[in-house]
Amino acid sequence: MPIKFKRLLVIYTAAALISLSAYAYAASGQLDRLRLTAGYESARAFEEAVSSVADLSASFKKLAYATDEALGKSLCAQGFAAAQSAETALAILPFETQELEKLQGFLGRAGDYVGSLCALTDTRLSDEHREHLRAYGEAAAGFAAQLETVQAKLHNGSITMDTREERLSNIGGGDEPKLSAQLLDYEGGFEAPAEFAYEGRYSPAQAEAGGTLNQVEALEIAAKAAGVEARELREEFDYEGPEGRRCYSAGGLLIGVSSRGLEFMGRSRLVSEAKLTPEQAREKAEAFLKKMGYEDLAFYEESGTGFVTTFRCAPTQDGVMRPDDALSISIAMDDGSVYALDATHYSSRTVELDWETDEDEARETLPEGVEAVSARRLILKSPGGSYLPCWELRCEDESGGARVYVDARTGRQCRVELGAAGTIGRA
Repeated sequence: MPIKFKRLLVIYTAAALISLSAYAYAASGQLDRLRLTAGYESARAFEEAVSSVADLSASFKKLAYATDEALGKSLCAQGFAAAQSAETALAILPFETQELEKLQGFLGRAGDYVGSLCALTDTRLSDEHREHLRAYGEAAAGFAAQLETVQAKLHNGSITMDTREERLSNIGGGDEPKLSAQLLDYEGGFEAPAEFAYEGRYSPAQAEAGGTLNQVEALEIAAKAAGVEARELREEFDYEGPEGRRCYSAGGLLIGVSSRGLEFMGRSRLVSEAKLTPEQAREKAEAFLKKMGYEDLAFYEESGTGFVTTFRCAPTQDGVMRPDDALSISIAMDDGSVYALDATHYSSRTVELDWETDEDEARETLPEGVEAVSARRLILKSPGGSYLPCWELRCEDESGGARVYVDARTGRQCRVELGAAGTIGRA
């Protein structure tokens, strides 16, 4: 190897090493800055969590003394905001929070409950409401005190903040005491207030009346839906829960049946041409639903790709539609077969409701200068699962309008949805 070439090789190698060293030094400095930034953000998130839980506890305490409606709703809104802030702050901390499911669940339910009180029509909280607020307040106060204790330990250095570099293994791990371990210890002994029914998202679901179908009857329904003999079906799985859900297959068709009846169907084939009109597709859908025993359904929405058309239809009660109990059925436009069915939310039960507000009274709830181009009665579900008799007022304007829903029991507006066109879906 020529001497000149050796010298060039040494020079270029040295230059490369110097460049790599400089890059490594710069990258190390950048990594240190990123670590500092991440540590600062984690510390700030924990401080926000401590402050928000303390604010939540204070809101509950204040509500025990409030009798004025406006003040009470303001305090409820403050409590809701504090719970949301605390949830967000805990989620930002540099460890997985699914290990803290009881604490996160408490914040979610507490915020949802206190937020639901803003919609109360009564001017004062009932004794039952105050009892629930007291229970949540005590739990929030204990949580806030624990966070303040952990905060003090973090400040004096007896525990350290977790780092994102240890995110996969740092819950309760490591030799030195970590923030995650402190919260996990508290999580283990945390007792949340007992669950109760209220008009909110996290209210325990109102139990639907259980079905009575046995395994043989379920198989017969699946065979009827598939249009084959029961012996031609293959059982794919069964779930021995309260619904007794089973899934069968016939060729490329899957059929799901629970103790309450047919729940879903689905085909795994490609529809490549359309031979039917939408009207013919609807006739096919109506015929299938009638065959399966679905009665008093109102078709209220149609959509599709051209090869598959989907219809949504809801049960009616005394001529009034219940869209939150709707089912959907899709028809293949080549041969008119049922391509898919989703009846998991369907319910045929009837409910006792009082319509104490007429259409004229419902229209009077609209602001001055706004008129409804149409009005109809609907039965909707509240966030807590209760059925509400409502008036739907469809308003139109240059911005697209809105649909205003008035609770027919109280005569007060309960929901507003933008867009005058379309139909309400699930709550």
